[in-house]
Order: sequence, then C-alpha cells, then structure tokens
Amino acid sequence: MIQTNISYLMNKIRELEKTEENKRRTALWKPNLNSAEAYWHGCPRGNTPFIPFTIEPEHAMWAQWLGFDLDRYYSDGKTYLLADLNVKIARFENFSDGTPIGKTTAIWMGAGFEASLFGVYQKYTKDKDPWIGREPILRYDKNIDKLGHADFYQSKLMENVQAMYQDMKALLDDDFTVVMPEWCRGPFGLACHLRGMDTICMDMVEDPQFVHELMRFTTDERKKWAKQRADFMKVPIQPGSLYNDEVNVPLMSPAFYEEFVLPYETELGEFYGGISYWHSCGNITPLEYLIQRIPKLEMIHISPWSDLVQSVKNLRDTGIALEVVLHPLEHVQSVSLEEIAVFLSFIRETTKDVSATVRADGMQVITGVEEDVKKIKEWARIANEVLGKP
Repeated sequence: MIQTNISYLMNKIRELEKTEENKRRTALWKPNLNSAEAYWHGCPRGNTPFIPFTIEPEHAMWAQWLGFDLDRYYSDGKTYLLADLNVKIARFENFSDGTPIGKTTAIWMGAGFEASLFGVYQKYTKDKDPWIGREPILRYDKNIDKLGHADFYQSKLMENVQAMYQDMKALLDDDFTVVMPEWCRGPFGLACHLRGMDTICMDMVEDPQFVHELMRFTTDERKKWAKQRADFMKVPIQPGSLYNDEVNVPLMSPAFYEEFVLPYETELGEFYGGISYWHSCGNITPLEYLIQRIPKLEMIHISPWSDLVQSVKNLRDTGIALEVVLHPLEHVQSVSLEEIAVFLSFIRETTKDVSATVRADGMQVITGVEEDVKKIKEWARIANEVLGKP
C-alpha cells in the first residue's frame, strides 16, 4: 500500500539516487531537463553494444498496485505527490530496467490537457486515466475565435494546476523539484481534439485553407504558452516533444502530412531548438522520410503498428534514435517467456546498426496485480539477458 510519510519517501529517494545502480541507469541516457511528458522517455547515448530498455505500466496499474485514487491524483497536490514518490521507489526496486530515480516530480494532467485549455471537457474517474471529451468545440462551425486563448495562469484548469504545484512545493524539501506541465500534444493532434478527427479529415480535402488556419492557431498558441511556462519556471525553452497519435497511416497520407503537418512541426523544432521526442502509437513507417526533416529531432517512437525493419532502413543514416515500443499484451503480458526472448532477439538483431531503446509500456491489470507484476519482472529478466546489461 501507499506510503504516506513524505519525509521517509524523500530520504528513501535520496538513498536510492546515490546508489551505483542509479549511476548506471543515469549514464544510459542523454540529459532531458525540465520535462513533464506523460511518462519519462529516455534518449539513449548513441550506439552501444547493449540496448537500454524502460518499463512503464499505465497509471491505472500503479493505482491498483499502490492504492491511490486517480481522480484525486489529478486534482489534489498531496495525492499526486505521494503517488509520484511511491511510484518512483516501486519502479526502481521492482523493475531491473534502465529508468533512473531522481528528485523531480513532473505534473501531467492527461492526454486532453491541451484541449482542455480551450474548454474541451476532460473526464476524470477514480480508476482510469482521464478521457478526452467526446464533443469537440468546433465540430459544427469553423469560428476559431470562439476558442479564445490558452493562458498559463488564467483558466480553471491552470488555476488548479498552480494550486497543486504550490502545495507540492510546500511539502517537499528544497533539494526536490516540481515541474509544471509541458505542452506535448502536436499541432495536428490538438486540431483534431478541437474540430473532431472525422471532421478534420474531411476538411483536408474540402477546405484546406481552414485546416491551415487551425494549424496556425494551434502552433501559435503552443509557442506562446511555452514561453509563459519557461518564464514561470525561470528556465530557458528546452527541446520540446510532439505527441502525434493522430498522425498515422492510413488516417493521413504522406502528401497530407507534408502539406498540413510538417511545416508546423518544423516551425516548432526551430522554436524549441530541437524536438527531443516524436510520438505516434500508429503506423508511421510511410511518413518517416518526411518526419526526419524536423530540425534537431532526437528520437522517434516506433510503435507495434509500424514496420521495424523498414523503419531502421528509413532512419539508419539520420542520427535519430529509435524508441522501439512493444505491444503490452502481445509482447509482454500474454506471451510465453520463450516468445519474449525470440521477439527481443529480433529487435536486437534488427537495430544493431542504429541507436535504439526498447520500451515496454501500456501494461494494465489483466489477471491480477500480483501476477501481472510478476510477469513484467520476468520480462525484465529476459530483456537483460537478450538486450544486454552494461
């Protein structure tokens, strides 16, 4: 069950942070400062004789395992902080992966966070991550002015985030850090949330000018908000991330990506001084020759629906790292140990000429917390044997 003594938790994290194991894990990755993505994503330090890997169950599994309420997690600063500190310790002590432990708590408010800044409803429940509202604001008209503007300070959501931030800061010692939410959703993803995915797909054919106007709006709003965040945290604008689940084939053709999305993502790459992580859970293999044009792109998510062999061919000479992401059921939770070893061997052989990391995420409770955690630990043991441990 969840440990509620914050002093104990801070001391435990200080102790674990100084261990040789944590030094080993930290050395695997490039620095990624002030990040508040949905989950931590490490970019590997170049091509190595081993492949570092990370394990990240869904919040719903953590909540059942450790015993906290996800509804309160997303609304109450103390609940969020206690959960975050407990998760850090449980992950480090139970999963022998490459995820380091540290003294930074990053606030993340759900996949619909950016859309909610413009009034899109985001539903919170006690046992699941937030759901994006089903009714886009612009579904029935194209009046972008009705969206208003995203403000880092003045909105109901951000007022609550500010209160959570201050509560967490007050509970922590000075050597611990709290990081405000980061705008992760790509311009097209936000446009989909505001207009509706089916509607914007038709717009790309019937009204391309409107799509560009909406993309211009979502890009400009992100840049303004990022400057406000950096000023608040008193840090420079660091390389950003682009979460793009809505960018995938066949939802979007390469021609549509090149016309409607790439120019704005390129602009953001220039604005941030680079993109640390480009993410889509869909099939992006046919788009990779275009995605790689984004300036100073460090790492691309290669989902189970992309073609890993072809993706390696597409990206081999770009210097972009590959985050090879597994299917939580087909590659981790619902397969035999022998099948796990075979698939990880395939990944190791396929990515031997590129900088790559393997990520097991998306796991939820299937048979029961105890059995599911046991299977994840077994997966980690095999991963260390097959992928190599420095």
